[in-house]
Amino acid sequence: MTDAELEREAAKLKPKAVFDHRHPAMYEESVAAGITVLMRYFAALQKRDLKGMAEQMHFPCASVEGIDVIIIESAGKLMENPPDSMKVTALPAGGFDLFIGVGSHTSDPVRAGLTMSYSRHKADGTKRLLCDGLYVVTNNNGRWAIQLSSTIFTPTEFIGIQYQEAIDAFYKHGHDWMEGWSRNDAFLLDSTRGMLGKTVGLYPNITGNVNSIGHLFRTKGIENRLHVTDIEKIEPGTYDFPYFRENVASHGVGGYNFTLDRHDARVLHQARNKLHVAGGYTRFQKNGTPISTTWNLGVRVRRDLKWGMVAGTGNTIHYDATNNESR
Repeated sequence: MTDAELEREAAKLKPKAVFDHRHPAMYEESVAAGITVLMRYFAALQKRDLKGMAEQMHFPCASVEGIDVIIIESAGKLMENPPDSMKVTALPAGGFDLFIGVGSHTSDPVRAGLTMSYSRHKADGTKRLLCDGLYVVTNNNGRWAIQLSSTIFTPTEFIGIQYQEAIDAFYKHGHDWMEGWSRNDAFLLDSTRGMLGKTVGLYPNITGNVNSIGHLFRTKGIENRLHVTDIEKIEPGTYDFPYFRENVASHGVGGYNFTLDRHDARVLHQARNKLHVAGGYTRFQKNGTPISTTWNLGVRVRRDLKWGMVAGTGNTIHYDATNNESR
């Protein structure tokens, strides 16, 4: 979909409405293109063809290697010094990978948040590892390619182990963050803030910005959707709760009262110090009528005994009641 076509579709929306997943623009092109890119990337990986992998990537590209965010600045830099998850020339001779499956979790006109799993084997067929990956494919300047990835490699004998501390930390963070906004509680929100070190997100972030939907999802001239931060100190946040309730949380429906963490939020893949998670939240009026549902896909890690998000897709709106005919 061209920028002009997207602008025309956005012009049909009701005031303060955003695209949700009743609109084909949110998934029709992005999911299909994203899966195609990911399959080409994996085919190159199977063939140990680093150049072919690079052809399916945007640069700069972010990769979460273990618990650290690595920024690969160019295809040349990738060829010179690939991160561990992409170091195909170092793999034992005769070994091979088996494709397991791919999943779609978030999408909008310019992004697809996907997961892919494969197993890694010795030359005699013995299974060594399971690789569970998270990939975000974006449309930059009319070209679809991977701009963010994260992998969890699990030795065969450890497949299926549950790390309850990691799971509990994920659910607690989501609950506390939503409870903080529901109760106008800055102290509770601050308790969930950030993680020291490098983190990365992908723009646009649709939350609270509903005045220029077509412009937000433009592709022409966009070379890079990565937003990288390097946090050295966690500072208290600033929260304008009246503005949030009136202009952000309520969309075009009004009457925002509380937010609940996504009812089907879940851990997709896990290791002792890293999670791939599908999260989000639903905002409600006082009587329990949903206003909107937001989905996201992210990478959480443990650094210095604290769990936090280090990479993610950015928010996408799955459901926006502003679009309903009956409102």
